Amino acid sequence: MIFTVTRGLSIRISRTCEKSWDWITSKQSEGWVIALITKLKNSLTTKIFLVTCLLLTAVCALTYGLIAQLMPLTYTADQERLLADQADRLAKQLEEYTLADCGPLLSQFTFQYGVPVSIQDSAGNVVGGVDPSDIMPTGENGQWVMLPTHSSGEDIRPNNENADYIVYCIGSDFSFKDSSENCQLLVFASTRVVNQAAEALGHIWPWLAAAILLVSVLTSLFYAHFITRPIVRLSGISQKLSELDFSWRCKEKRTDEIGTLAHNLDELADHLSRSMQKLQAANDTLRKDVEREQQLEQAQRDFFSAVSHELKTPITVMKGQLGGMLDGIGVYADRDKYLARSLAVANQMESLVQELLTVSRMERGGELSMIPVELAALIRSCLQNYDELFQQKEQTVIADLPSGIWSAGDPGLLKKALGNLLSNAALYSPVGVKIWISARKEDNNIVLSVENEGAHIAPEQLPHLFEPFFRSDPSRSRQTGGSGLGLYLVQKIAEQHGGSCQIQNSARGVCATLILPNSTQTTY
Repeated sequence: MIFTVTRGLSIRISRTCEKSWDWITSKQSEGWVIALITKLKNSLTTKIFLVTCLLLTAVCALTYGLIAQLMPLTYTADQERLLADQADRLAKQLEEYTLADCGPLLSQFTFQYGVPVSIQDSAGNVVGGVDPSDIMPTGENGQWVMLPTHSSGEDIRPNNENADYIVYCIGSDFSFKDSSENCQLLVFASTRVVNQAAEALGHIWPWLAAAILLVSVLTSLFYAHFITRPIVRLSGISQKLSELDFSWRCKEKRTDEIGTLAHNLDELADHLSRSMQKLQAANDTLRKDVEREQQLEQAQRDFFSAVSHELKTPITVMKGQLGGMLDGIGVYADRDKYLARSLAVANQMESLVQELLTVSRMERGGELSMIPVELAALIRSCLQNYDELFQQKEQTVIADLPSGIWSAGDPGLLKKALGNLLSNAALYSPVGVKIWISARKEDNNIVLSVENEGAHIAPEQLPHLFEPFFRSDPSRSRQTGGSGLGLYLVQKIAEQHGGSCQIQNSARGVCATLILPNSTQTTY
């Protein structure tokens, strides 16, 4: 009972294992098929290999079949053609011989062409050569299988397709020299050689098929690799180009279509690389333009904000003073005093508006009235305008202004720039200090410098001095400085004249340098 149960369990386990193995095998086969199909779809090398291998195998198999079928037919046809010509020639030669003397001629023919010859009279009796019954198959009655009614030139074959001989009958129009009886000349061509060759081909076909398959596989592998190698390489390079990596080049020296494709791909990479560089440069320029535009917009907003602030304060002061005077409240009852103060505030506002108009004109970049300017005379004129300010602060001005220094420029704007530098030197210097003013030639430039002692600018403020409405005084008091547009105007005027302006701390204080192009009076 236990044996029966165990045996049944073993049978079920065995069947289960067989089913599992069959399932695994089928899944593996499906996996291989899917992998092969995927490889065929995605790999040009695999496609060319399979197509080439199949073509080579088919061509070799077709060649083998044609050789096996056509070789016996071709050999037989050639033998018949040759023996027909030679048999006709032999018959003509025999007509010049007697039956007794024809033996050597027949032997020579047999030796030369390797075929037996038989001569029969009109009754079918052998009168010369070999007896056909010795080499040809016989019928049931022991007679040679041959019909005497065959016409001249007709070949006689046995019923067996694999017979070893083909008989060519010359006919009855042949007779010997010493006889008028018609005879027939029979020539026996052996097909044994070609039959043996056909049998040999039949025996070696498995080995030949294996050799054909091996050669086809190896040749297909080499051919597929040789053909697809440059294509695969071009595909890889095109993939790099699609990733915008233009450093790859094909460098193919071939002159065929693949070489042309590689050359075109290299040219495409060069064109794309140059286009990308131009596009990158254009993008960089555009980004800089956008950033500059944003900076200009921000500067414009800051400018208007500063203008609003600068105008708001004096307007508020003047409004309060005028309102107090109208109401006669407190100290504002003294109208003469506060009217003078209101006028001073109005003058400050007028000065600020004039500076704003000058800034607007400079920003528009209008044409300047460029004329020869003798700088020493221009500086002395500016010093006269600010002489009262220097006296109020008990400041001493030391001027080094040689004559003969000329520059082309707008006298009004140059005077404005020099005036701003002089006023800054006076306002931002302590009482009783010295201020040095000089003009000199350096190479192709004219250098005007205004240096005031007793002053110092923080290093972190130096880069911002030429910004509009910037003042180093945090209180922004009108008593200690102007509107903050003075140095900004100086820089703009210098730039429109082809020069520049610099401010730096010196050993004695602060030095402002205005650089202008050099000119001579004779130029004008």
